[in-house]
Amino acid sequence: MGFWNYLFGKRPKLSDAFFGEMTFIEVPNDPASSYFECERYFKPIDGLIELGVTGQLSGPMQRQKYFFTQLENDYQLIIAAVIPVIESEFQQWKPNFKLGNFEQEFKPVWLEIPTCDQRPVEWEIFFETVHDLNHHICVTMQDYRPLHVLMDG
Repeated sequence: MGFWNYLFGKRPKLSDAFFGEMTFIEVPNDPASSYFECERYFKPIDGLIELGVTGQLSGPMQRQKYFFTQLENDYQLIIAAVIPVIESEFQQWKPNFKLGNFEQEFKPVWLEIPTCDQRPVEWEIFFETVHDLNHHICVTMQDYRPLHVLMDG
């Protein structure tokens, strides 16, 4: 047994037909914040994206799978919504910044999939960008409306 497993215990894994192999991250002080980490194919980028799926050890819910599928299908709507807020954030430190081709300049690398039990659904998407390799851009969304942007790095 490795040092970290000895110190923190081995993290439970779950195999889900939709999300694949998932590692459960328990938040003992706030069980409602516990979640799964996994990777899944994301059609809009024709590749894998990391996911944080809020839930309990029993596994993800059907509505979370549906939400992920909606995000895939509506990705162009999401892009259209986030472009103005990302441009505005970049202009804070790069005056006159304008996006050329979003899909060439920004790649989604992380999606937070909440329990989706309340409307509107608040969730997050993280992007890497060619404009600053040292930062991730986190956009907090409410359904498909951006609430705020955070440059993390």
